[in-house]
Amino acid sequence: MRIPVFLVLLSAFLGGSQALQVKTDPAEEVVVVEGQKNVNLLCLIDEPMDFCIVKLPGAPAPFAASDKLPAPVEGITYYGLPWSSGSCGITIDTIKPIHDGPFECTVSVKGQTYKGQINIALSAVAPEPPVIELASNVDSRNGEFEFGKKVTMKCISRNGWPGAKLSWYLDGVKLTEDVGAEFSETSNRRTTVQQIYRRAIAVEDNRKKVTCRAEHTAYPGDFMETSLPIKLKKVYTNEKPEVQKEELKESVKPKPPQLTVSSVVAQRNGAFKVGSNLVVQCVSKDGNPPAGFLWFLNDQLIYEGLSAPFTSKSSRGSTVQQTLTLPLKQTDDGKVLICKARHPEGSEETRLKISTYN
Repeated sequence: MRIPVFLVLLSAFLGGSQALQVKTDPAEEVVVVEGQKNVNLLCLIDEPMDFCIVKLPGAPAPFAASDKLPAPVEGITYYGLPWSSGSCGITIDTIKPIHDGPFECTVSVKGQTYKGQINIALSAVAPEPPVIELASNVDSRNGEFEFGKKVTMKCISRNGWPGAKLSWYLDGVKLTEDVGAEFSETSNRRTTVQQIYRRAIAVEDNRKKVTCRAEHTAYPGDFMETSLPIKLKKVYTNEKPEVQKEELKESVKPKPPQLTVSSVVAQRNGAFKVGSNLVVQCVSKDGNPPAGFLWFLNDQLIYEGLSAPFTSKSSRGSTVQQTLTLPLKQTDDGKVLICKARHPEGSEETRLKISTYN
């Protein structure tokens, strides 16, 4: 069988040509820590470049990287050989949280563009040691509790990346009942996590301790703990009553309420999974007297799935938190969840539009 000449020539042409590719150094990913100095990112290609555009996390827009042009971003300088050598890169003077993400280079060779990418991954940041806070309406003078009374406490793990995982223990036994949903708030690549635990103090709890554990890969041993000892008050005492500080007497309107979705809720691109529980916390800060909440789904008042309000006081007024657990249905798509904070000085509300996916 004879093979046509043009097929032989075409085969030789394709076999002898190689598509250009951008090579990166480091290849694919570089793991860095916040504050690390002089991190180099380099793109290389086997032909002279016409130009090179780079995109850096934290930079407001892509910019031309060249040994002949100043970088328009503070703390960034050119790295590598001239474009004529097929080289283009940058040096980051000091790694910051904003640099977490993909670095991209787009190079042009003879009118064709080619792309390379290096993922900048910031390593984990250990949170501050966890702390336990008691609600202000919990009577625990001298660190003592009255048996039969319900104690409400909150564990807080601040400023970690990613956020810590919280859990509760009573004398080493893990607690699952009366543990609230876990909430997290992230700002500037630092996450604060909090979780509430409620317990009716029993006589047998005397001299036991409640422990909150924060688990995080950046901790030594992967976790840190803080404990609150339980000591029961004596039924009869000759102690003089403690002088109470004068409470805020003037009426103060609280700040507008805030809605926070629990970090354990299944989400995808801002939508919530049908069939799962939507757990949302509403917070009203710095009011006197404390605000009261009303919850609505569209115009329908909600009664089920509401926790008891958690109230804490300070010199600025009272902060109230309440959690709603709402089983999601397909028909909830597009509805609006409303938390309305009622107060003698005026009411305000905040809204969350619900999107769902299957």
